[in-house]
Amino acid sequence: MPSDPKELILAAARLNSLTGSDMLPWHIKASFQILDENGSATDEGTYEEFWASPKSSKRIFTGNAFTQTEYTTDKGDFRASSHGDMPALLYSAHNDLVSPMPSEPTIEHSNFSSKTIENGSLKLTCLTPAGTLGASTFCLASGEPFLRLYALPASSTQVLYNRILRFGGRAVAGDLKLTRSGKVVVSLHVDTLESLDTKNEAAFTPPPEAALVPIPHLVNISAAVAQGMAEYKVAPTYPPEAKASHISGTVVLQGTIGKDGHIKDLKVVGGPPALQTAAVDAVRFWRYKPYLLNGQPVEVMTTINVIFQLAQ
Repeated sequence: MPSDPKELILAAARLNSLTGSDMLPWHIKASFQILDENGSATDEGTYEEFWASPKSSKRIFTGNAFTQTEYTTDKGDFRASSHGDMPALLYSAHNDLVSPMPSEPTIEHSNFSSKTIENGSLKLTCLTPAGTLGASTFCLASGEPFLRLYALPASSTQVLYNRILRFGGRAVAGDLKLTRSGKVVVSLHVDTLESLDTKNEAAFTPPPEAALVPIPHLVNISAAVAQGMAEYKVAPTYPPEAKASHISGTVVLQGTIGKDGHIKDLKVVGGPPALQTAAVDAVRFWRYKPYLLNGQPVEVMTTINVIFQLAQ
């Protein structure tokens, strides 16, 4: 276990991902449940994936109300067949299962603080981007950097990783629970995780009727990384009433940066109420360089800190 927080989270990123370029082919099958706020199942079914490389895989999601088959190739992501609407929460849980950690370039551009917490006999080392309020936190087991808890306070989201399985020198949760505001909304149970024979290349080839579609890649980046991507900013207007009342401080926003670098889905996480509207009005016009994942632009979620400081 490295003592330096950045080295530790880099080690965790390598250990807890099934999708690295050096990973041998695999096949996974899991059963899932999607639950409502009362804990009742609204749908259930199976998720199955055949993975040969970062640019060669096939995923099949089957529920009572939907089915969806997807392919990833060197030409992009394709959807071959579907009916019904697959819940976005299920795709999020899938990402949390096979590729839960930030990319190594994202980690390299961030600094992390470390905190040890204990819950009964469980001792965890929790790593958070330094100086970023509401940022993602990754909690690792003691002794070896297995991911046991992922938390995004800004959206009251937590992912719990239990029944850790060892496979191909990596670690994956045999049981995963995604929670919102303390309530389980998706649960995944891994039934099969095994090596894959990739001799049959046709199994990874989309059929002729498959359509090229943008498959969501849910990526969280730190405020520090987002700040380095900023190309254009509008300075917030200090509200006269707040200035007269000597109100200052930092407004924390959560937003999504689109593939084109534009801000969307902006919401307030915290900060002085008198300054929040001014912060939102300014940030909605900010522009960023697109964030690249495997060479392709993807949408990312981040926190944005807007500082209001009175002149001395």
